[in-house]
Amino acid sequence: MKRIVYALLAASLLGSCQNELYNDPAKEHQSKQGIYIYGQEQTQIFLLNGASQEASGPRVSLVKPESSDVTVNFSVGSQAQLDAYNAKNGTSYKLLPSSMYELSTSVTIPAGRTTASIPVKLKDVTFSSGEVYAIPIQLQGSNPHAIGGQSEAMIVVDQATETKVLSINTSDEIATYFAENISVPQWTMEVMVKRSNINGALVGTKFVGSSDDKSEIYPVVGKDGSFFRTGGTDLTLTKDALPLEDDKWYMFSFVYDGANVSVYCNGRQILSQLVRDGEYKLGGFWLSTTRGLMRELRFYKVARTPAQIAANVWKTADPKDTNLVAYYPMNGKKYDPATGTITDDATAIWDWSAGAHHFTNLQGALFVDNDGKPFRFPIAE
Repeated sequence: MKRIVYALLAASLLGSCQNELYNDPAKEHQSKQGIYIYGQEQTQIFLLNGASQEASGPRVSLVKPESSDVTVNFSVGSQAQLDAYNAKNGTSYKLLPSSMYELSTSVTIPAGRTTASIPVKLKDVTFSSGEVYAIPIQLQGSNPHAIGGQSEAMIVVDQATETKVLSINTSDEIATYFAENISVPQWTMEVMVKRSNINGALVGTKFVGSSDDKSEIYPVVGKDGSFFRTGGTDLTLTKDALPLEDDKWYMFSFVYDGANVSVYCNGRQILSQLVRDGEYKLGGFWLSTTRGLMRELRFYKVARTPAQIAANVWKTADPKDTNLVAYYPMNGKKYDPATGTITDDATAIWDWSAGAHHFTNLQGALFVDNDGKPFRFPIAE
């Protein structure tokens, strides 16, 4: 039996990132029946390249139960709906070919119940580099009435990642310095870590010459509270706002839009605060020497949208993305941007972007697997 990783991103991951403020239809339709998509408008499914999977898509709900079965109809696979979704959310999903899935255009909600999941069968799904598929769904019909604003959904089909990761066990700084100074009016920095003791710094930037700390990016996380210094400002996050545990994988994302800094954990926005205006000057990157595992350090010269942050939590990035200043998969592999060739090479932490800002001194850090097997992301709970 094929081993397939898939994960449905729950409301805790996407609640503050994907949608407009969620309203409870039951409170707005006390006296009449209605149907709506329950929860979030995006359901994400991960699977290995070439795999098949039967999964549960979004849930369709009634405002109140009926004494008999209710059949809910919906349309599937609208390119126009997908185009509108991509434009709204800054995504670039491609329509999943109909040959790669089976999905009915109706679902039955049994008598006395108010909700049912839409089942989807994925068949031999194959991915090209950086490709993400989607299946748009639109509720149809007037009996019961489809509630506006909550009548659309997107099933996103993405490739699961299998990889080595970087194991850090050193007290010496791991750093890279840019041959040229880089200025960015906006930026997004993301990094994924797992530590037996989560407390400690993550990654950060090197100053350009004698530039002041307004260009510093210096995040530290901890179980009792976290700290982020940037733009000459100290930001603090309480353990209630950012609850962290030891020995778990976390993706931390930091976004500067030219004035405000936002912080995300596993795709969920936990802070947005006015910090400063103006560009940042970058002289290089450093990696924390806190012992543990690390992967997927990426730095963009744009402010990524909440939808982009949420949709790319456990994924690799597209090295051909022209907005990447630097991209380190930390998988013990080297990428040639000119040819697209990937080779095993654990002698450096290779920058897969066109910038070629490699960490050439590992300071004893190693690329490791998961007890003889690749690490798989998303993590199967």
